[in-house]
Amino acid sequence: MAEIKGYARGWFVVAYATEIAVGVVKRLQYFGQELVAWRGEDGAVRILDAFCPHLGAHLGVGGCVDGDHIVCPFHAWQFDGEGDCVEIPYAAKIPKQAKLRSWTHMERNGLVFVWFDSEGGAPDYDIPLLEGYGTPKWSAWEPNLLRIDTHPREIIENIADKAHFPTVHGTEVEVFENEFTDHIAIQRTSGVAYPRGGGTDRFSLTATYYGPAYMITEMAGVLPSKMLVAHTPIDETSLHLRFGVILPRVADDDKMARFIEAYADNLLIGFREDIQLWENKVYRVRPRLVAEDGPLGRMRVWYSQFYTPRAEA
Repeated sequence: MAEIKGYARGWFVVAYATEIAVGVVKRLQYFGQELVAWRGEDGAVRILDAFCPHLGAHLGVGGCVDGDHIVCPFHAWQFDGEGDCVEIPYAAKIPKQAKLRSWTHMERNGLVFVWFDSEGGAPDYDIPLLEGYGTPKWSAWEPNLLRIDTHPREIIENIADKAHFPTVHGTEVEVFENEFTDHIAIQRTSGVAYPRGGGTDRFSLTATYYGPAYMITEMAGVLPSKMLVAHTPIDETSLHLRFGVILPRVADDDKMARFIEAYADNLLIGFREDIQLWENKVYRVRPRLVAEDGPLGRMRVWYSQFYTPRAEA
């Protein structure tokens, strides 16, 4: 497998939907670039490159929303969601080149995604609706965000790495299966976890990546859950990892909040165990593997499809 450089192609989570209220301007820093997002009066999110084509002011630092447009904090030039300048308060004519790149994006499952492709291609797969999300029967995401100094490939390799679970997380794995089809990678696992706070937890889960950076895990048990893991590169050496859980509403709001907090705290313990390794390891392009390491090679070939041009296996 050749060394992978740059950024994968695909849908990436850049915010929880609740982070961008109507009239709110949000600065985003992803893929080594500066972006700006806002929600207009019509409720729709827009995402543009951040630096004004006039004299280069950052629209996400001091900019504001006027109706459905964003207003530059420097000279009050206004831009619509397509990136076109629609008003210059002191000018009679708007230059044709007064335009910013508009990012392909969507709001789904309580999350805001952008499509990234270094060659500018259109989306070639979709993000499915998460069954139950947004209905009274299920809770909503409680936003959780970690900054990690690593490459996304380190995180995604967990999907095929059975052997690290007992060593790193103290988990007994009884069943571990992988499936790689088109843009989807699936891990099916069952076994026994031993939470750091004590006790035992028999589990069975199906974790599914839709593209290179968005995973939903459906966990069976006494209280079924759906877990989010989404990682988006800030630059080539760091990323944001968003994680969360939704649970069936089996209690009042206060109890549900405590359930979700406890669940998220347990997830955070697990992520910190991984982060210590991710931030202090090197990436082996040609690792020395044994048969019991499982389908790591298949996983890397699957992951390479999201790079442009496609990495050579």
